[in-house]
Amino acid sequence: MIEEHEAKFVIPIIQPRQQEQPSRLRVFKPKIDLKKCEKNYNCVVSCPHAAISVKPDGFPVIDYDLCTGCLICLRECPTFAITEEHEHRVPKV
Repeated sequence: MIEEHEAKFVIPIIQPRQQEQPSRLRVFKPKIDLKKCEKNYNCVVSCPHAAISVKPDGFPVIDYDLCTGCLICLRECPTFAITEEHEHRVPKV
């Protein structure tokens, strides 16, 4: 017969560490030249952070709050409609 015993231990509650928003870590950000864009959506499909979506007019748009600046979209664009721009940031005080 198994006796029931009261467990006497403490499980600490660990709060997740506050992480920087991906965009705060970005050094380069992609820019889309809509004149060169042929709406093939390689950029939308290739973005690992789902930072690129399609506007009602069919052109892709970048959500810079989600964009990490990995520039995979730039490499995947066959029409070179995406270029990189250096991110200029003012340090937090």
